[in-house]
Amino acid sequence: MKRSLINTNIEWAMKLCKEMNFNLPSFAFWTPEEWEEKKNLTQTMRQVGLGWDVTDYASGDFDKIGAVLFTLRNGKYGDMERPYCEKIIAMKDKQILPCHFHYDKTEDIINRAGGTLCVQVWNSTSKEDGYKVDEESEVHVVCDGMDVTVPAGGIVKVSNGNSITLTPYIYHRFYAEGGDLIVGEVSKVNDDANDNHFSEEMRLTIEEDEPVRHILCGGYVME
Repeated sequence: MKRSLINTNIEWAMKLCKEMNFNLPSFAFWTPEEWEEKKNLTQTMRQVGLGWDVTDYASGDFDKIGAVLFTLRNGKYGDMERPYCEKIIAMKDKQILPCHFHYDKTEDIINRAGGTLCVQVWNSTSKEDGYKVDEESEVHVVCDGMDVTVPAGGIVKVSNGNSITLTPYIYHRFYAEGGDLIVGEVSKVNDDANDNHFSEEMRLTIEEDEPVRHILCGGYVME
């Protein structure tokens, strides 16, 4: 993914948040120079991955498959003082976040503003069976505290203000429908390096075609 595309889409997400009255913390707008000036104060922020992340999930087509993410707060595994995470995911209309599950993390996925969040779900087969996508068994999820059962590959449509709870080993794929979207996530501690299992392998790289305008602090790049 090109650095220019990363820079441009972080600025798009900033604009979207402003238009939808979602206020980001001040460090969302720090320049690389400000991060450098505050490096002695931001060690914990860097360790837990606060800040921006942008990925096209190795698709080569960000507008089709990709997302801009911002982690507002996070803790460390085993540290009970902060055993939680909160982030937002900014998605363009019809943009897809590909199929994956988490080994440990339970997460509430919330439609904060914009279009409709569509969540397609499957169970995973066992480790011995290679964690395949189970195309047959029903999936049990919780939507705003209510039990919901959908067929394998079924789609739960989450409107503004509503949510879906996803537990470990439930494969899920998101996409935005009917407009750009701000998705909220409230979860256990987030560890993208060790807790994500995608249904397809991917190799993520950045092509440095222009200077960094916004430091990335999560996901596959740690500045």
